[in-house]
Amino acid sequence: MKEPKVLRDEKPAAASRSPAVGLLREHLDSISEEIVNRVRKEVPAFRALPETFLPVLQEVGRKACLTLFRGMEGSLPPEWSMEVGELRGFELVDVLRAFQVGSEVVWSWAKRLWEAEGFPDRELVGVAETIWNAYFRAANTVAAEYLRHRQAVVREFNRFLNRLRAEQDVDCLMDHIVKGACEALGFRRAVFFRYEHDMLIPAAACDRRDESWGETLLREKKAYPINPLSDSPEAQAFFGGAVREGREGDQARTAFLDPLPGSRYFLVPLNPHGTIKGLLYVEAEAALPLSDRDVEMLNSFADTVGLSLENARLYQELTARRKMMDHLLSRVNTAHEEERARIARELHDSVAQSLLKIIYTAGFALDFLKEDPRLAVEEIEEVQQRAKDCLRELRAIMSNLRPTSLDILGLRETIQRYAEQFEEEYAITTTVDLQGLESLSPSVELAVFRILQEELTNVRKHSNADSVRIKTERRGDDLYLVVEDDGIGFDPQALAAEQESGKHLGLVAIRERAELLGGEMSIDSEPGRGTRIVVRIPMMVAGE
Repeated sequence: MKEPKVLRDEKPAAASRSPAVGLLREHLDSISEEIVNRVRKEVPAFRALPETFLPVLQEVGRKACLTLFRGMEGSLPPEWSMEVGELRGFELVDVLRAFQVGSEVVWSWAKRLWEAEGFPDRELVGVAETIWNAYFRAANTVAAEYLRHRQAVVREFNRFLNRLRAEQDVDCLMDHIVKGACEALGFRRAVFFRYEHDMLIPAAACDRRDESWGETLLREKKAYPINPLSDSPEAQAFFGGAVREGREGDQARTAFLDPLPGSRYFLVPLNPHGTIKGLLYVEAEAALPLSDRDVEMLNSFADTVGLSLENARLYQELTARRKMMDHLLSRVNTAHEEERARIARELHDSVAQSLLKIIYTAGFALDFLKEDPRLAVEEIEEVQQRAKDCLRELRAIMSNLRPTSLDILGLRETIQRYAEQFEEEYAITTTVDLQGLESLSPSVELAVFRILQEELTNVRKHSNADSVRIKTERRGDDLYLVVEDDGIGFDPQALAAEQESGKHLGLVAIRERAELLGGEMSIDSEPGRGTRIVVRIPMMVAGE
């Protein structure tokens, strides 16, 4: 802003000698009090200030008055020395309007004192020049400092958002969220409550002035129930999907935290429609207000956090799936090698030995043809019997690769016979209820049978069950295979963690087979309550 030509840095010599400035100093408290009252009355942004902010505003008014008094004595500083951080919660237009009001109050007091004491008018002209010169200097320097401060805040805020977007670990991300709310957005406290099983559970916490506060909060491991029908602030914010504001002392206070005296807090829903969802509690300093721009940044922050939570979740799922796929691929490769070795052993121990005996016996028969045809006939009969045995052994090996009963008897009868064999061999009562197995393609029949084999293997190895029930049925366009046992059960969440380390991959194989058919697998189990595994297969795929 360019200053008018009439304003000059130098001051009339009379101003520095005038005792009127001393009178102004004597009324400093009254002047600063009037400035505060008029600013709160005439500048809307200052009207709703809490009482706790008044000392800050009074101190700013005193600094401004003392600067003007020095200017009237001929030592107006070239720059305004006030830190913008003292008024960080206000827009620039509000700050400049407050400066204007303060200048008008000081001029009013100076004019009254000069007239009352009969000081020369030329000194009063110098005072007016000093006041307006100070105002324009303050406007220029504060505006420049304010914009510089705002640009620095925005840059830091954007860098912080970029760090959030890049974070791939959910736990680390939640720590970054609360620390960023305090450091990048300037809040005093922040807590991330994760929403799980209709409860809000503190997952990360930070206090800019007290490191032990967050540690204590997390160490208590409290969980807070939340109900969509409740009129509590946290329920309205989380289920309403909108930021809710409150102040310390409000009747509708939060159920989980007590704000500091005089403070203002916000409840911010984070990713309310996503998989990882939560509620962010942020609490402002008691003495500092928040502008509309700060609230906008908080909303932008919440949007970025929601995307970051989903990205971190997807990354973790992808990492876990890759680990399971690596383990599964390793298992498949191992199984292939073991299967090849088994087939090689069976061919060597059975078919190869039988063929070798056939060769020797045929040789004996050739020798006996010349000497004793009767013995030759016996050897040829032996060759025929050994060839039949060899053919039977080959068929048994081939049956293990693909059960011939699937092609001859169909899936229903194959499952029935396999269940009978399973019950007889392992003394586990096995019942079957088979419906809807018609019109399946050969590849799907084999997949369903292999899934059932894997499920019964898990029952045999891990369940300690006395009975197992096998059921198939059609529901709409889907085929369902249900295997339910009365065994010891397990915790599916604990099992998922073990699968990432390469254990219990039988269930992973079942899930992969189901997904390859366009279906899915679900597990219902608890320790001591048995296990129920349901595999769904789309009938469109099954028909193909």
